[in-house]
Amino acid sequence: MTDLNTQPKDLSLTGLFYAIGFQIVGIGIAFLANSVNYAFLLFADTAGNEIALSVPIIATALFTIVWVDGTLRSQIANIKDASSVTMDTNAYKDISAQPYSVLRLMNLGLAIALATSQFAILLN
Repeated sequence: MTDLNTQPKDLSLTGLFYAIGFQIVGIGIAFLANSVNYAFLLFADTAGNEIALSVPIIATALFTIVWVDGTLRSQIANIKDASSVTMDTNAYKDISAQPYSVLRLMNLGLAIALATSQFAILLN
């Protein structure tokens, strides 16, 4: 038992896992907020309340854009800070090869598309 190899703790991996965890939490929050927005828009009488209901739609879209973009930037920063030992792992090679610019653009497009669809329901 005393012959176990111990790996030194790589702070970039810890930061990367925290960023991914925060991203998952943010996705959950945005999903719940969008679900509530859609429920109000589809099942509630929204006549005369369009301006009031616009606030959570805009807030949800801004939250989605800022939160996910921030966590993706944090992931990129932690990938760049990885130690040479970590850079030799398959996990690092796979994670660092992700198209983060495309993911950030996709997040922006998705948030705008959701907000647009909610406004279309609200204003029709």
